Amino acid sequence: MTTTPDPVTMTMMSATDALQACTEACAGWQQEIAHFVDLRLAANRRSWEALMTARDIPGVIKGQQEWALQAATDYTQEAVRLTRLLTTLSLTGTTPAVQDAARLVA
Repeated sequence: MTTTPDPVTMTMMSATDALQACTEACAGWQQEIAHFVDLRLAANRRSWEALMTARDIPGVIKGQQEWALQAATDYTQEAVRLTRLLTTLSLTGTTPAVQDAARLVA
């Protein structure tokens, strides 16, 4: 004879699942933000070095333009990545990394 869990047990199991999904989502968000910060810091360092070695005003302007173009590109790409992450989380409740792991196990 099969017994169904009582309502308190079901509620606790649902809360545990929700907490796990939230923790995974936060970890995915933090990893993405950390990756982006590392990318931008490296790009900013390279730009700063280019500005420091510029010999004239046109060289400085060129360095600033390259930095602005790269920053705009990086921020746009990051916005796309974060949008995909949020969309995936809202539709499935898990991060893409968790979904990939589940596919490997299945």
